[in-house]
Amino acid sequence: MNRREFLKYSFAAALGLGFPMLLPSHAQAARLEKPPVHRYFLQFTDHEERPSTDFLVIHHTGFPSDKDSTAEEIHSFHQGTMKWAGIGYHYLIRKDGMIEQGRWPSLVGAHALGHNKTSVGICLAGNFNLAKPTRAQVASLCQLTAWLCQEYELDPMKRGVIVGHRDLNDTDCPGKNLYSLLKGIRQSCRETLSFHMQERGGFDHSGELHS
Repeated sequence: MNRREFLKYSFAAALGLGFPMLLPSHAQAARLEKPPVHRYFLQFTDHEERPSTDFLVIHHTGFPSDKDSTAEEIHSFHQGTMKWAGIGYHYLIRKDGMIEQGRWPSLVGAHALGHNKTSVGICLAGNFNLAKPTRAQVASLCQLTAWLCQEYELDPMKRGVIVGHRDLNDTDCPGKNLYSLLKGIRQSCRETLSFHMQERGGFDHSGELHS
């Protein structure tokens, strides 16, 4: 079994979902490409630049039913009902795996009290105390988190880099069925980044990492 096959099957085993890890071709291996992101060009009432990006926070929408939601709908709810500047998350991942942009990635979000100035908020549509995220959602989450770790030079296996909202605040978010997948998602990010670094002839990221 070659390295590509090993990564493919170790990813599927880690998440227990039975779908392959999405790895780039050799020609694309120099740098991870940004996954497709749909934009609504939402209007916000306030803007503040984030001074740094130290970690990624995973959420679910958590409505009483396990429904799909759009970034536009959540923007209207957060702005109209919560009286925030607009949608609190930087990214929303729909049930079909589509990634939608919320707040501009460089701006301070409103998704994890006390931690917004140094984090990116990623929300998956659904209630994952009631249901499980779709395979498409998890695949998109793995792609997005790996790309963000590359862009902000984050080590996905370092403690506190990819966390659930419940790790920071008193909440059930992102739901037990998504939270239980975060270990496998961190591993997927590490293996994807390791594959790229080795293809580029750079350092081997597969050595011992922080726990």
